[in-house]
Amino acid sequence: MRRAMPFHPIQDPDLAMNKSKLLLALSLLATAVPGAAETLAEAWTAAVASHRQIAAASANRDAAGFELDEARGARLPQLGLASAYTQFDTAPGFAIGPLSTGPVFAGDDYLSAGAQLSLPLYSGGAIRSGVEAAEFGAKAAEGHLGTVIQDIKLGVAEHYVAVLRAESSVDVAESYVASLRSHTEDTRNRWEFGDVPQNEYLAASVTLADAEQRLLQARNGLDYARSAYNRLLGRELDAPVALDPVLAIDDLLPASNGLADLIALATSGRQELATLENQSNALRRQSDAARAGARPQLALTGGYMYLENDFLTDDEFWMAGVSFQWNLFDGGQSRKRSAALDRKATAISHQRADFESLVALQVRRAWSDRGEAESRLAVAESAVTQATENLRVVRNRYQAGASTNVEVLDAEALREQSLSNRHNARYELALAQLRLARAVGEL
Repeated sequence: MRRAMPFHPIQDPDLAMNKSKLLLALSLLATAVPGAAETLAEAWTAAVASHRQIAAASANRDAAGFELDEARGARLPQLGLASAYTQFDTAPGFAIGPLSTGPVFAGDDYLSAGAQLSLPLYSGGAIRSGVEAAEFGAKAAEGHLGTVIQDIKLGVAEHYVAVLRAESSVDVAESYVASLRSHTEDTRNRWEFGDVPQNEYLAASVTLADAEQRLLQARNGLDYARSAYNRLLGRELDAPVALDPVLAIDDLLPASNGLADLIALATSGRQELATLENQSNALRRQSDAARAGARPQLALTGGYMYLENDFLTDDEFWMAGVSFQWNLFDGGQSRKRSAALDRKATAISHQRADFESLVALQVRRAWSDRGEAESRLAVAESAVTQATENLRVVRNRYQAGASTNVEVLDAEALREQSLSNRHNARYELALAQLRLARAVGEL
């Protein structure tokens, strides 16, 4: 007479998943700083405040602002002071025919001092072109800073999602191990009772060992993802990481915008395109300024001079006048420099046209990736429900002796794969949304 088989209730896979999520949440709370989990918006704020690439771009923006102030200063009067002390070996005097004078200066040395004021009246357009070139340069530096900020924000978002994905991988691996452990215990009891052959228990044990190794790999991947996230934000690599899984990115782009609208928005709004255009315009204005160097230069001058002497009736002089300068021949330097700058501007214009096409391609790809991820997520959600129900049915049949151990292990693997696919689809959708926002220039 056969002994009654001990009853081992089938562990609900969803319950195992919930338990593993609870354990993960508790571990996060144990290592994280007390308080709410860090949101993506908070991570962006931290990165913008501390990232060195942004600091470098900000410094370049400030430098361009000072260069603009310098160019505008060329329109203002220029005031200079000068003084000199001169020592002669003998005191000089005048000799006019038979007449001669005593020393011009008191002794064999003298002191002179003066001040000169100069105001440009006409520069051939050099000053105006220089100011306009600096203005376009400042706009280009500002646009580059915006580009760097958006790139850093996308990088932070990708690392943020990588941490969430790694946490989900640990979640799925723990659920898979828990479910396999329950099944392995069932097969061991049935083998000891003599209801199933030993190889079923051994097959379940080997599958469990493989799942435990994959869990170790998932935990290692999570540790690396957190370290990489901390590095990007300028934190210690082993700093606690607790992230809010709610990304709140649905409002980055209007939901009603179609692909053509988004491409048009990117073409008009991408800061890289505006930066290239400003760089081209700055070079063209520099070309104009170089060409103006060959034109007449006119300035209003004035000044004061003090000359220590014994011969002149006065030793203080006030002066006013107009200075004129025209370099009629400079070996073609001005013309050649102007032509070189103009060609550089043309090269950047070609780069901008090429990049505009690339922007449209980036938007199209991100749009397609988002659509694919949405479709994958819908399929993956349905597959999880079906795989969970399939596992429940197969394990019940196995308990009743109507199913094989191989079918149970296959059902376990299918459920684990479906959960992984669902998580991957969710995070791929989030990444596609973020990359689409970056491609449009709205991140």
